[in-house]
Amino acid sequence: MLLVALLAGLAFAQEGLKLKFGTWNLNLEKSRFAPGSKPRSDIRIYEDRGDGVIMSTHTTVDQQGREALTIYAAKFDGKEYPVATRGSGALSTIAFHVIDAYSESFVLTRDGKVAVRGTTTNSKDGKTMTMVLNRTSGDGQTSQDIDIYEKR
Repeated sequence: MLLVALLAGLAFAQEGLKLKFGTWNLNLEKSRFAPGSKPRSDIRIYEDRGDGVIMSTHTTVDQQGREALTIYAAKFDGKEYPVATRGSGALSTIAFHVIDAYSESFVLTRDGKVAVRGTTTNSKDGKTMTMVLNRTSGDGQTSQDIDIYEKR
């Protein structure tokens, strides 16, 4: 019975997380950035690829006008999936865990070490997404960004 309840809860959570699908623009005014990490622009596109797979294309332009692209396809199952990057610090993998119907946690690694731990929460109306990113640099320095995205 516990297994049935757990599976039903996971299915409900994944239904709610479908609010994530679509194109999201970073609201620079509402977001909070660690020193030196504020971009000029940031767009995230999430697509449903079926069978529980989410495809993410993330394009950021930094203050110097350099574009970075990050792409992955992953499931919300806690397993690590490869991440492809261009123009930014190379990330190796991403893993997601469902928190509830509107939230997930994630871990990004670089060369086998945790680079970013974070959470993403979608508003119940599906119009706002809040992402908290806790970064650890190669030399062990930590920082946090709170990114507020609005759905197009």
